[in-house]
Amino acid sequence: MSHFLRTTLSAALAALLLHAAEAAAQAPSAPKPAVAPAAGALPPFETEQIDPVSWVGRFGATNCAWFDMGDGVLLLDTGATAEDAKNLLAEAKRTFPGKPVRWIAMTHLHSDSNNGFTAMLPTDVMLIVNERAVENVQSFVRGAKGKAPTVLGVADRLVLVGKTQTLEIRATPAPAHTNFDLWVWGSTSGVAYVGDLVTPTRCPMTSDPGTDPKGWIAVLDSIDALHPVYLVPTRGPSTTAAAEQIKLTRDYLSRLLEILVDMKGRSAPEARVSGEIAARRINAYCPIELDTINALTLYRRMTPDGSFPLAKLVAAPPAAPAPRKK
Repeated sequence: MSHFLRTTLSAALAALLLHAAEAAAQAPSAPKPAVAPAAGALPPFETEQIDPVSWVGRFGATNCAWFDMGDGVLLLDTGATAEDAKNLLAEAKRTFPGKPVRWIAMTHLHSDSNNGFTAMLPTDVMLIVNERAVENVQSFVRGAKGKAPTVLGVADRLVLVGKTQTLEIRATPAPAHTNFDLWVWGSTSGVAYVGDLVTPTRCPMTSDPGTDPKGWIAVLDSIDALHPVYLVPTRGPSTTAAAEQIKLTRDYLSRLLEILVDMKGRSAPEARVSGEIAARRINAYCPIELDTINALTLYRRMTPDGSFPLAKLVAAPPAAPAPRKK
């Protein structure tokens, strides 16, 4: 692949992957957190083993996972940067030596979770995404010279049966955290890899142009019904308190939805919505600034019938490269 084409594809993907302001991974019975509290002291990455054929790790600020499927490795998310992707690939090679990466699944298309994929091009892996993302993702791989990924869209559930384990890749049937969410269920281990559908220890973010709290609550119910023993999110620490964290997210979204439906029915101004959000906070679970942003972003998209149409996206130009350190 030429330097020009690689740069063009990278820019196209960077424009496609939605920037989110999401700032801030052994056995499920005794996991270690993927993210340590002292951000300034964090090494570039940290990894932990879930079981003999599954690993998780924090790369930069993003939690990724990788799985030995017998004749190859499946990556779940690719990190935010080229360095994250390089470290992820090195860890996959170290932990499962001699096994190539054959599949990459993306829990969603935010750049802080998957912009690292651009550093993996050219590649002939199978790229697995939510079916609603296929057309957009294919648009940046068309025309690539040499090896190019095959894009596979999941409409409901894809069961990958490998020689070492079976994984279910599930697509949200409707928009939830984004319009393009996927999550992975390890039926043998009881581990749910939930992307940004649950962010343990803090409230979720609802400012994506595709967020729909109704669809989000529905998928949380589906995850909870499986009774996972362990959750691996894209952000924040992995946790054995799966039911508790799912409930916190569900309760938060339900509260937002209740307030917004009430305010929209009254045609309330945004100032009134902000006041109601502040008055009905859930303790310190969500900072007031984020709580207000979440509510107002949804309120502006909400229609009188209570639906949340997808917002039109305007692709931003690629960011200028950072100056070299002397």
